[in-house]
Amino acid sequence: MEPGMVAIHCQEVGGKNYEASMQHVNQFVKAMLGSDELQKYDRARVFLDEDYTAADKFTALGNLYFIHECVEEVLIYDFIECKFCPVEGREVLSGNIENIQIKEKAKYPQNFFPEFKWSRKGFLRTRWNINNCVFDLINIHLFHDASNIVALQKSPSVYSENRYRALAHTLQRFETDQFEKFPYFIFGDFNFRLDLHSLLKDLTEKTEANEIRGKKNQISKLSYTDANNKVVLTIESKYFDHHEKHNEIFSNKDKMLNKYDKELDAYKDKLYEYSIDFPPSYPFSEDVSDGLSYMKTRCPSWCDRILLSNSTKDILYSDEKMKPKYDIIGKDVCMGDHKPVYLLLRLKKGKGKQTPVFDTQTSVERRKMLAHKISINGETVDLAHDQINIHDFAEFEKTDQLIPEFRFSIKSKSSTSMIRQQRLPEVEDDGVFQDEAPKKTKSFQDIARQVYLMENALSKWPRRPKSRHHSSSSEDLAEDDKSRDDVDPDEVSVHTDISELSDTENDTQAENKTLTNTNSNSHSTDDSELRKRSGVGANLSNENKNEESRLKDIPQKIDLSESQNISVHGGGVDLHEHECIKSKDAQANESKNKERSGRKKRCPTCVVL
Repeated sequence: MEPGMVAIHCQEVGGKNYEASMQHVNQFVKAMLGSDELQKYDRARVFLDEDYTAADKFTALGNLYFIHECVEEVLIYDFIECKFCPVEGREVLSGNIENIQIKEKAKYPQNFFPEFKWSRKGFLRTRWNINNCVFDLINIHLFHDASNIVALQKSPSVYSENRYRALAHTLQRFETDQFEKFPYFIFGDFNFRLDLHSLLKDLTEKTEANEIRGKKNQISKLSYTDANNKVVLTIESKYFDHHEKHNEIFSNKDKMLNKYDKELDAYKDKLYEYSIDFPPSYPFSEDVSDGLSYMKTRCPSWCDRILLSNSTKDILYSDEKMKPKYDIIGKDVCMGDHKPVYLLLRLKKGKGKQTPVFDTQTSVERRKMLAHKISINGETVDLAHDQINIHDFAEFEKTDQLIPEFRFSIKSKSSTSMIRQQRLPEVEDDGVFQDEAPKKTKSFQDIARQVYLMENALSKWPRRPKSRHHSSSSEDLAEDDKSRDDVDPDEVSVHTDISELSDTENDTQAENKTLTNTNSNSHSTDDSELRKRSGVGANLSNENKNEESRLKDIPQKIDLSESQNISVHGGGVDLHEHECIKSKDAQANESKNKERSGRKKRCPTCVVL
């Protein structure tokens, strides 16, 4: 049976070198959301606190929640509006998440851990309503032991006391804040350690201790030898080796170590934990071929825990048939230095006080519609595309402090990395995305050359009266010729009736100059249009200079055309002329416009279109 809800809490998102390893988070989240095993989990919320440039807020916590399609009613709490909101679709919230209202996040004050100059420890809480059962899920990360030598000095250790203050502060905050109180599950890296002071007394009962002191006469190394003068245990600040018995003892097959796990005892009145029947979760070897051995850096301990408030007993099944299961993940597989732990349990339905705020049937319909959509910081994308990077949609407080490799990888935001849902390539029947064939874009020179040829062609088109009928496929003529002066040349439709066009090449030149000036002063925001127009103007100017040089050779004919109303043409053929045949309408308007005086005799070489 598949769980109705899967809740995953991660600490140190991005790893120890998170600045350089943040891209691994991108791959991890995409792999989780795209995995076959989670396809029936049609709703998800992923919280990733990744903005390490905001040092006063950064916790490096990651909360991932997946809801199975069998779950009918799911709501998440808005801590600002103080109300529940329906959970629909799958959403990733990454980068700087300070303004996300459906979570509560805090970083611990520095005075909790005075030994450290800087930290990223804190908690991240969400509140859920699953089938009318309300509870909180809290991700937490407490401080580690900085030195084995210091940790064994007393019981409880100074580090244990620091963790106690932080966790007590967190629990008190939940008890006294303005929100209604509900049962909660708090799980993460508590960094709880075995009572090393007490453990060493038992492990070294029949041995002799040898100290090596370093700077300031402080102990830098402890070694314990048996009766045969054989070293059986060595401890340094960041080294812990029980030599031949190391893995044997810390595998905890006989549960001998459980009595040294004491840190939870201080919270018995508020928290409880199911019986631990698995070996310590830290520090395992990071050798991918070794999933059983411990690293010899720290004394193995149960750092990773799942704790429950005492009030959760009211919302859980606890009989033998539905007994919770508490265990470690990957017992014989390398999972890193921390092996994850899991708790499988059953929630009772309808124990909450909330009522559904939306119709269940409507929710099912919407879920089907949103099943394949994923939102990343408000942008709808398709994670099936390999080029998607969740950090392309993230915000960071101080982008100038991002390391160059990471900053450059997220700031490209090209069409290949920012693929929105409405611009996705079509999907073939086999589900494979087919990229569109690249389209060749015309250069500015090509466009200008084409426009110039059209201008020349239209300037030589034989004229005819407006009253003459033209084909229904032609564009309508402008109603008012005078209004054309106020119209953008690029917005005027092309007409098959060219009676309004200039008669001479000089007129074309004048129009080209006007077009160039107009474009130079244009305030249009369309960059492609600006480039197109400016390119046209440049090419027309060059071409018109050539035309002017040819026309200078025939000044007498140009003067003749102006005085005797005779059209002169030089459109790539021998220069020639023909008289105009005036119409009645043209005679009436001759005084207003001598250039538009009638229709010409058709010249086959003039019609170049």
